[in-house]
Amino acid sequence: MKAIDLFAGPGGLSLGLKEAGFDIIAAVEMDSDAGATYRHNIGNHTEIEDITKFSPKKLRGKLEGNGYLEAGENLTLIAGGPPCPGFSLIGRSKIMDLIKKGEYGDSKDARHSFIDDPRNQLFLEFVKYVKEFKPDYFVMENVSGMSSYQIEDDPVVDVIKKKFTEYIVEERILSAADYGVPQDRKRIIFLGYKKGVTACKFPIQTYKKKQLTVLDAIKDLLKVSPTVDGKVTINDKDSSSQGAKFRKRMRNWECVRQNGDIVKSKGGNKTSHWTRSVNDRDKVLFQFIKSGAPSYSKGKLNIKKSVPRQIYGDIYPDMWNSHLAPAFKKEGLSAWKRDGRHHIKNKEGKRWLMYPTNGFKDKMRRIRWDKPSPTIVAHLAKDGYMFIHPVEDRTITVREAARFQSFPDSFEFLGSMSSQFRQVGNAVPPILAEAIGNEIMAAIKSSSQDS
Repeated sequence: MKAIDLFAGPGGLSLGLKEAGFDIIAAVEMDSDAGATYRHNIGNHTEIEDITKFSPKKLRGKLEGNGYLEAGENLTLIAGGPPCPGFSLIGRSKIMDLIKKGEYGDSKDARHSFIDDPRNQLFLEFVKYVKEFKPDYFVMENVSGMSSYQIEDDPVVDVIKKKFTEYIVEERILSAADYGVPQDRKRIIFLGYKKGVTACKFPIQTYKKKQLTVLDAIKDLLKVSPTVDGKVTINDKDSSSQGAKFRKRMRNWECVRQNGDIVKSKGGNKTSHWTRSVNDRDKVLFQFIKSGAPSYSKGKLNIKKSVPRQIYGDIYPDMWNSHLAPAFKKEGLSAWKRDGRHHIKNKEGKRWLMYPTNGFKDKMRRIRWDKPSPTIVAHLAKDGYMFIHPVEDRTITVREAARFQSFPDSFEFLGSMSSQFRQVGNAVPPILAEAIGNEIMAAIKSSSQDS
């Protein structure tokens, strides 16, 4: 069951499809760090190329030349997630703001369509590969915000589906949390199947009534502080709960190194358990950011100690005199107001201003431990203040973000910390990919039995 992965990132989609039984014979990814991560964990079949300059015929030539495909042979499956940032709620908001300021392109018309952004047309490259390799099935993943956007009078979803002229295409917004991923990540999934082959279904929401939580995902990491190099050893004694089963799978899921070695998280060894240091001002502010979840400390739940949710806009400026200024002083920092701005200084003379709340009310948010994680985003490459740890006064680590995405512990991310955060945030959760792959595989087997 030969497949290729386009816009592959670090390989979340490939990893899940491999678990479902597909043979991934090629992947195309432009980012060099993500491509290196893919090669390190999945295989040397990654083409680190700009897909707009790497034609499907060129890939076919390489695959036929190295014996992965026979001359003229088609694929079983093409999968991929072409990035379309303008369709995300964040992207749309940002672009519309630029339009209003007259800073987006040459158009002064607020109705200017951001479909003109070349990144929003990358799905056409996906279409080209489908036309060349004529797979029986394809899977295309994208942000759920795409479903509410129109090009003139036509929903963009319909515009995309019409491009696949030889296929029946269905789409649905799936939440990864419904399929065993400890993250409330909603994405639109296009499932296409060639006319005449057995139809594939969307996977059943097996976890809809009992979703995995943040605590399920990282309970074994709570007692282990991040390190400078991200390398830690963890002992997880819990063995019976739903979360324990998930964490056990994260430990035992094997990856294939570039040299061919098959590895899993031996002895509880983990990598990428690192995060950014927090300055003295923000260490104090984090103490006041509350998730709204019941209190959880030292492995014990205290429902009665639950406190209301507090984000940055809830504590500043209203709590400056009553809570913040005294807390800064307690930590040995100077805090004062001058010229309408609030200032903080540490003993070494380093100074900070408070973040303005205009547009920054949710600058800081703490993750709830008792629910799935919010959507892990690529913006973590810049800062993690919207992903403050559920019980500690720090931002989450790359490894914690990877757990929320359902990447196994043996999966090692390469590149800088910022690059690793970006790779994790852009990826498809492997367990969601596996669920989709299982349904396609079931359709293929059903077709074989019928014939």
